[in-house]
Amino acid sequence: MSRLTLFRVGFLFLILFFTTTAKAQKEAETFNVDSTLYEYYQRCQECLLEPVVLNMSDTLFRMAGERQDERMQAVAIATQLDYYYFQGTNEDSVIHYTNKVKEFAKATHQPKYYYFAWANRLITYYLKTSRTNIALYEVQNMLKEAQEEDDKTGLSRCYNIMSQIYTIKRFDSMAFEWRLKEIELTEKYKIENYNISQTYAQIANYYINQKKQKEALAAVEKAIATANSSTQQISAKLEFVNYYSKFGDFQAAEKLLKECQAAFEQDKRLESIKKRLYNIECLYYQQTKQYQKALEAAKMQEKEERRLSESILSSIHYRTQGEIYQKMGNMNLAVKYLQMYINTDDSLKIANEQVSSSEFATLLNVEKLNAEKKELMLRTKEKELSNKTTLIFSLIILLAILFLFLYRESRLNRRLKASESELRNKNEELTYSREELRKARDQAEATSQMKTTFIQSMSHEIRTPLNSIIGFSQVLSDHYGNEETKEFVNIIKANTDDLLRLVTDVLALSELDQYNKLPTNIQTDINMICQLSIEVAKMQKQDTVEFLFKPEREKLIILSNPERISQLLANLAHNAIKFTTHGSIELTYSVLEAEKKLEISVTDTGIGIPKEKQEKVFERFYKMNSFSQGTGLGLSISRTIAEKLGGSLHIDSSYTDGCRMVLTLPLVYAE
Repeated sequence: MSRLTLFRVGFLFLILFFTTTAKAQKEAETFNVDSTLYEYYQRCQECLLEPVVLNMSDTLFRMAGERQDERMQAVAIATQLDYYYFQGTNEDSVIHYTNKVKEFAKATHQPKYYYFAWANRLITYYLKTSRTNIALYEVQNMLKEAQEEDDKTGLSRCYNIMSQIYTIKRFDSMAFEWRLKEIELTEKYKIENYNISQTYAQIANYYINQKKQKEALAAVEKAIATANSSTQQISAKLEFVNYYSKFGDFQAAEKLLKECQAAFEQDKRLESIKKRLYNIECLYYQQTKQYQKALEAAKMQEKEERRLSESILSSIHYRTQGEIYQKMGNMNLAVKYLQMYINTDDSLKIANEQVSSSEFATLLNVEKLNAEKKELMLRTKEKELSNKTTLIFSLIILLAILFLFLYRESRLNRRLKASESELRNKNEELTYSREELRKARDQAEATSQMKTTFIQSMSHEIRTPLNSIIGFSQVLSDHYGNEETKEFVNIIKANTDDLLRLVTDVLALSELDQYNKLPTNIQTDINMICQLSIEVAKMQKQDTVEFLFKPEREKLIILSNPERISQLLANLAHNAIKFTTHGSIELTYSVLEAEKKLEISVTDTGIGIPKEKQEKVFERFYKMNSFSQGTGLGLSISRTIAEKLGGSLHIDSSYTDGCRMVLTLPLVYAE
C-alpha cells in the first residue's frame, strides 16, 4: 500500500471519528447527560447482544456513580437487563435484573425506569414467550400499583402493554384503542414517554392495514418526529417503507429501504431490530412481485428469530414462505410450508397454554396463601386480645369475690354457683366446637375421596376414546399406503400417545396418593421384568442408540411388587430415551447382600442433568425444558413408587457422561 493510500485511509478514519464524537456530544446535550457517559453508553449499545456488555455496564454504573448521575446508573443496570432480554433464553436473569432495576429506581425516585423494567422488559418477555396469562397477571398488578400512587408514567406503560397483549391475541381494534389512550395520557400530562415513537409507528401500521392513507401518513410522521434514538428513527422509517409499499409508491419505498439498509450496515446499535428490517423487506418485495428476494428476506427473518431464540415461539415464517411459494406458482412447497405452519401453530398454542395455565395457577395459589396468612395473623391477634380481655375480666371477678368474702359468706356462695354455671356453658361450647371440627375433618376427607374418584373416572373416560384413536390411526396407516397419509397418521398417533401418557400419569399419581405403602409380598422375577422393559423401550429409541441389559445373576426372584417395578423401570427407560440421541442406554443391577438391598441402575449417554437440578427433576410438573414434550410427572411418580416400596430413587452425581438413575429396593428372597 502506497503512502498516499495510507494517508487517505487515515484521513477518512479521522473524519469518521470526529463525526461520531460530535454526534455523541450533540445527543448528550439533547438528553442532558455527561458526554463521556453517553459516549460509553453508546458503546454498550453496540455490544448489546454480546456477553462483554455485562462488564461494560458495570463500568458505566461506576463511572456514573463517580459523577453522581443516578439516571445513568439506572440506565447501566437496565442495559444488563436488556442483554438477557434480547438473549431470550434465561428467564431467571430477566426476573433478577428486572427486580434490580425496580429496586434502584424506587430508591432513587425514578419511576420511568421502574415501570420500564417491569412493563417493557419483564412483561414483554412473557409476551415473547407466549405466556399471555402471566403477562396479564403482571400488568394487572402494575396497573393497581400505578393507580394507587397516581403515577401517570406507570399508567402509560400499562396502556402500552395492554395494547401489546391484545395485538398478540389478534384483537387489533382493541389494541388500537389502548394505544390511543396511551398517547392521550402522554400528551395531556406531558409525560416523558421515551417509547412514544414506537406507539405512533404501531398506530400507523394499524391505519396502513385498514387502508386509511391520510391517518397512516400523519401517524408515521409523528413516529419520526418523536423518535429519541437511532433505533427508533430507523423503526419509524421502516414503517414509512411499509406505508409507501402498501399505497403503491414503490420508488419512494425503494429509496427509503436502501437508506435503512445502509444504516444497519453502519450502526451496530440496530442489531436488536434487524428482524423488523427483514420483515419490511419481505413485505416490500412481495408488493413489487420480487418473490425470490421476498423468500430470501423471509428466510433471513427466520434466521434472526433463531439467533434471538424466538424461533420456538413463532410459526409465522412458515406461513409467510408458504404464501410466497404460492405466488411463485410452486404449489407443492406452498402446501408443505402452510401445513408446517398449521401443525406448528397448533402445537405451540397447546404447549404454551399448558405452561401459562400451570404458572398462572401457581401465582394464584401463592396469592391465595398470602391472603390466608394475613387472615390467620388477624385471627391470632384477635384471639390474643380476647385472651387478655378474659384474663382481666377474671381478675376483676376474683378481686370482687375476695372483697365480698370479707363481708358475706352467702355472696361468695352465690358467686361460686354463678361460676359453676358459666363453666358448664363453656364446656357445652367446647363440646360443640369439637363436634364442628370433627364434621369439618370428615367433610375434607370426603372431598379428597371425591377428587380421587373423579380423577380416576375422568382418566378412564378419556383413555377409552384415546385408545380408539390410536387403534384406528394404525388401521388408517396400514390401509392407506401413500407416504403423506402415513405422515399425518403418525402425527395423530404421536400426539395421542403423548395425551394418553399424560392421562396415565395423572391417574397413577392419584392412585399412589391413596397409599402410605404398596404391597411387597409378590414373587418378582427381576431378570424377566428388566428384559421386558428393554423390549418395550427398544421400540421407542432412535436407531443410533444401543439398549443393553447386563444382569448380575442368571436368575433372581425376590418378594416385591412386579407391576410397580415394571412401571418404574418403564418411566426411567422412557426418560433416558427422550434425552439420548447417540450412544447407549444400559440397564443393570447389583445384589448388596451385606446391606440387604437390590440396586438397579439405568445409565445413558445423553445430555445429562446439571447438579443444581438433580433434585428438582423429581418435583411434580418440573421440566428442564418448558417446550419439550412430557408432563413433568414421570420421575416424581417413579420416586413415589420407590419410596412406597421401601426403597429410594436418586441420580448418581459422580457419573458425568450422561445420566445414571439408581433405584434401591429391599432384598427379600422368595422361598
